[in-house]
Amino acid sequence: MDGGSRQDWERRHTTAYRMGAWRRALVSCGALVVHHAGYDRRAGHGPGGPRPERPDAPDWTRFDREWMPVVELLALAACRTAQEGNLLVDHVELPQLLTWVDGEDTQRLPDGLLDADRGEDAWRRLAADERCRQRARAVVTAAVMRAIAETRDLTGARDGTPSGVLLLGTRVRAVRAGGIPDLEPEWAGEIRWALEQVGRLHLAAQSGLWRPTPAHLEYARAVHATLVAEPDHPPLPYGVPGPTWIQRVCRFPHLQTTVLTLAAQPQYAVVEPVSDPLGAAVGGVVHHGLSSTADLADDLERIWAARPPDRAVTDWEAAHLPGPVREQVRAAEGLALKLTTTLLELWNPGA
Repeated sequence: MDGGSRQDWERRHTTAYRMGAWRRALVSCGALVVHHAGYDRRAGHGPGGPRPERPDAPDWTRFDREWMPVVELLALAACRTAQEGNLLVDHVELPQLLTWVDGEDTQRLPDGLLDADRGEDAWRRLAADERCRQRARAVVTAAVMRAIAETRDLTGARDGTPSGVLLLGTRVRAVRAGGIPDLEPEWAGEIRWALEQVGRLHLAAQSGLWRPTPAHLEYARAVHATLVAEPDHPPLPYGVPGPTWIQRVCRFPHLQTTVLTLAAQPQYAVVEPVSDPLGAAVGGVVHHGLSSTADLADDLERIWAARPPDRAVTDWEAAHLPGPVREQVRAAEGLALKLTTTLLELWNPGA
């Protein structure tokens, strides 16, 4: 890749991810390594520390010492693969990393320029570290095997898997949605908290301790209308019935934007997110419980727009929306449904 091509490659990463290729590779490969090692980097959020099933899970000092070199080695391999294929880092196929970290291309790994902190000599020492290479291979192998198993569960395939299902970006979405083994995913705590806010709204309304004003009722009706709208974006190819998984994911940022617009209207000023039961419930759901799921949409919608026109929708979704992501989407939809029924009870009690 010459200088001009490399600059264009870097610009594509900045446009797609708002970060350079090297930073994106670190973030993506870091997610795989964190999942593999069992390191819980959350502070004060949910259960923490080594689990009984994983007494070997490292603390932050051990992770930094033993596993960050593995993150850097895999990130370099991802960048090399992406450069040679003129791909975005997330579109690298996982098995290709193996030839770089512990295979026929390992010696070439430090060659060429890269926007990273290490110098060439330091990269060569890292590439020569047999223990680091073995750990990197173990991370990738485990990720590949899990991706194959999850894809077979989705598609019912017995021999092989659909083309393109082993992409780095897809696996990163899967491990983030699935959470570290023996720990619940981060999104699960957010959804549980939001459900509690909806429960408080229901209790306040049913007990008579809180009486909604006409503005409350109109706001509840408007939000309800948004929640019951069928997902219809992005448009589907002719003859494909919806809603599809990509439409179900893209629904969540639309909900956030619409509700934010509603809440900003002067007639709904009485609906305060903190002190008001209705505002707390809607705000808790839309801006907390659904936020991590909505974050998936930007990347997936861009990838969807660039798909080959003859690619079957089910194959594309199998390649980019793994099982753990679908589980997260279902949980978010369950939260939205709970809010929907509570709002209906509020503004139309006899329904």
